Amino acid sequence: MVAMNKFSKNVFFILIILNSFFLASNIFASQEECEEKPSVFIISPQDGFISESNNVKVLFGSKNIEINPAGKGEIANNKCFASGHHHLLVNIETLPESFIPFDKGYFHFGGGQTETILDLDPGTYSLQLILGSYVHNSKMQVNNFKGQGPFLSEKITITVNERLDQL
Repeated sequence: MVAMNKFSKNVFFILIILNSFFLASNIFASQEECEEKPSVFIISPQDGFISESNNVKVLFGSKNIEINPAGKGEIANNKCFASGHHHLLVNIETLPESFIPFDKGYFHFGGGQTETILDLDPGTYSLQLILGSYVHNSKMQVNNFKGQGPFLSEKITITVNERLDQL
């Protein structure tokens, strides 16, 4: 076995670090390199929507995001894209610190779904999308925008009216 002197070991170690930095710089994109940052948004309903039905269809939109199912730690092919899946927050005032809980008001779409039908009682509701990683983490994105999450939609408000035939 070849013995390495202290100088050779230090040079070898520095080369490994530089190589790792070079590889990481090619994987992770900075916002300056990309025309648009990834985003999620609610296509429908619009803010202020009033429903006469308890069933409200919500369509999810995304830009520069590869929607992938939960449990698959996939990195987006395009370095200017994020990777993850949708979560819908209903009447949630405080955003999750990191992991998106499996509690009331947090709807997980780990299969990669891009729409849902909510069955809501009469009342007023806030809706907001948040992108989660393959382990439902909103800040540790499995994407090329490490540390730049969470990716959130604007919060919208909808109203579900009491149906006249139920009075």
